[in-house]
Amino acid sequence: MCKINRTFCVVALIFSIGASISSAAMVTLNALNDSVGGYITANDGAGDAITSDGFYLAQFNVTFTPTAGSPTTFNTFCVDLFHNSSDGQQYAVNPRSDLATAFANGSQIAEIYDTYGTTDLTSNPDQAAAVQIAIWDLSLNNHNPTSFGVDGDGSYSSGDESVFSITLGTNPDAGTIAGLVNTYLQGAVGATAQGDWLDAAAAGTGLDRGQSLLIPPTVTGISVPEPSTVTLLLAAAGGLIARRRRA
Repeated sequence: MCKINRTFCVVALIFSIGASISSAAMVTLNALNDSVGGYITANDGAGDAITSDGFYLAQFNVTFTPTAGSPTTFNTFCVDLFHNSSDGQQYAVNPRSDLATAFANGSQIAEIYDTYGTTDLTSNPDQAAAVQIAIWDLSLNNHNPTSFGVDGDGSYSSGDESVFSITLGTNPDAGTIAGLVNTYLQGAVGATAQGDWLDAAAAGTGLDRGQSLLIPPTVTGISVPEPSTVTLLLAAAGGLIARRRRA
């Protein structure tokens, strides 16, 4: 989930109305749990695009520190492709409970993460890579991926190569990883799962601000505003949405 130079990479998305506006908590990126790599081409249809950028397709370990209460450490994946952050970086985040509506495929993201991505996958890097690929593919709001396979040029995609595709180089497990992505995407069709996440928009709009992350359903003690509260806060703030566009 980070660039080959060991910079964590994440994406600017169109964040839906419903964002929490509150005193930001903090998250610290502790470590990657593995180091499977790949090269991704993606276009969100809203001004952000990358071409054959190198990424680690990894689960990583983070510590969340709330505005009040004790820190919590857990394993997670990111829902971004177009922002950067570095090992050990600490940055502001807002806990949110609207994953299912903040992303067009938010319920599918929650289903895959909750089922396959919350336990420590250090000893299962292929599964970690597949979970991250599936989540990144689903995070792009301009398509609805439901399957995954090899393309004519040797890359892998869900059929919309202009939206998201990945090459896995000479990795001998490329076919296994792609097969797992296909299984996860197909299994998530029709999902109704809800989900919580940490919105890194609280850290600003700069390229290196940090990344938005998923919160495991097993983690408790993270204060997430109820949707009604968020709506009221948004109304008071004029419904501002933070996002970054690339030239």
